[in-house]
Amino acid sequence: QASEHPSTLAPGGAGASMGMKRQHDEVLPSSHGIHTVLCCSCGVPMVANSTMRCAQCLKAEVSIIDGISRQVALPRCRNCGRYQRPPWTKAEPESRELLGLCLKRIKGIGKDVRLVDAAFIWTEEHSMRIRVKITVQKEVAAQSVLQQTMVVEFQIVNQQCEDCQKSFTPHGWNAIVQVRQKVPHRRTLIMLEQLILKNDAHGKVLSLKQTPEGLDFHFSQRSHAQRFADFVGSCVPQTAKNSKSLISHDTNSNSYHYKYTILCELCPICSDDIVYVPKGHSARLNGAAPLMLCHKVSNAIRLVDPLSLRAWDVPPPDYFKRPFQTVCSRAHLTEYMVLNVDVLADQQGHASFRHHLPGRGKHAVGDVEIVRVSDLGVNDDRYTVRSHLAGVLRPGNHVLGYDLRSVNISGLDSASIEEQSADIILVRRQYKTKRSKRRAWELRRLGATQAEGEEAIDEEQDIEAVKQDLEEDPELRKGVNLYRIPDAPGAAAAGEQAQAEAGGEGEAAGRGGDEEDEDENE
Repeated sequence: QASEHPSTLAPGGAGASMGMKRQHDEVLPSSHGIHTVLCCSCGVPMVANSTMRCAQCLKAEVSIIDGISRQVALPRCRNCGRYQRPPWTKAEPESRELLGLCLKRIKGIGKDVRLVDAAFIWTEEHSMRIRVKITVQKEVAAQSVLQQTMVVEFQIVNQQCEDCQKSFTPHGWNAIVQVRQKVPHRRTLIMLEQLILKNDAHGKVLSLKQTPEGLDFHFSQRSHAQRFADFVGSCVPQTAKNSKSLISHDTNSNSYHYKYTILCELCPICSDDIVYVPKGHSARLNGAAPLMLCHKVSNAIRLVDPLSLRAWDVPPPDYFKRPFQTVCSRAHLTEYMVLNVDVLADQQGHASFRHHLPGRGKHAVGDVEIVRVSDLGVNDDRYTVRSHLAGVLRPGNHVLGYDLRSVNISGLDSASIEEQSADIILVRRQYKTKRSKRRAWELRRLGATQAEGEEAIDEEQDIEAVKQDLEEDPELRKGVNLYRIPDAPGAAAAGEQAQAEAGGEGEAAGRGGDEEDEDENE
């Protein structure tokens, strides 16, 4: 341009150019040493660009948000509240997840139009609309970037996700885990629920149904069911059986649709049960007694000889290969009162087996003189029995035990049982305090539904028995979550005590011998 109009830059050419009209594309000398041009719309000096317009004229005449959608449909499932991403995703209101989901559904934002900022605008909760304010930028010319702001409105459209569609049909699940135990109580199932809640093993469970013999867990995938069955096997001795049933078959594509079933049959032996060990199995246990007390059931069955304090752990494969027979259960327990305790002086022969029992220094073998509580004031019958609880019993305490003289043992080897010479086997100490009234914590349960046409199952006695076991056994409390009752009297102090007990740091409430003796005397 300088060559075309030399008069504008020549020193003596000012008079020659006074009569000529100045053009808009004429380059003028800048005060900063940079040549500028005049805007073709408003005539303001500006840096030259391809549009020959200043920023204000570009903002008024050019719009970079014309290709961006202002109204967008946002599908959401009415039942579960998830949004279609895909896949169906859970997002809280005005969360980062929901904002990212909304921005991905806006059309017109790409490489040319860049997103700079985005934020929610408040809307009424039930309006079924979400408003988002976005800020975008676009380079409209060389060294000219235009930024504009707009509001995008999202209309929530109710739909139904595939999972909710299956839930209304009989084919809502693809795999099921059936947990069964052939016993008259449900203490093992209640304790299994607490372990599931503690380890958060129910995350993949679609639904849970309660049956008279156990629980049914439904899953969407076979792998989830197999993983859950392995978890149950790590908590309770079980034997698992797998089966499948054909649902549909496509001959064109040669595809099959199966439903898988995993039957987990739990061990029928529970804690505090008296079991009969056959001769063949007794020889494999290095000469175990024919009658043994089941002390604990976890990933193995822990048996203890009440006369010698010797203990054995029976793995689940060995048990199911040669099952034991239960002779007595908690329904046969009899309450006795302790009159005298004589601990044996020689405990060295039993020291190597104490690591199998809780409270390593508390249990000891001794002779205990007892009397049946129901015989007090009726007769003077007294019994002297040898028990492994001599270290924890004191005169005046109450203890629960089995009277084998009144138990029918037909079908068993009576000769080997008589050789054991044990008429009464003591099992555990009985605490007379009424803890259910002052208990400030509770247990949570899984949301199990009842099968159609079946009567409701009464579990109040079993739940109370599990709570008493948790109070008396510190090791059992370590694997269970205890939840505070806020409205219960003294919940703050009791809650701190329960929390300490759950961590295994404090002693069990009311387990001390002196404290329990004071409660019983009161």
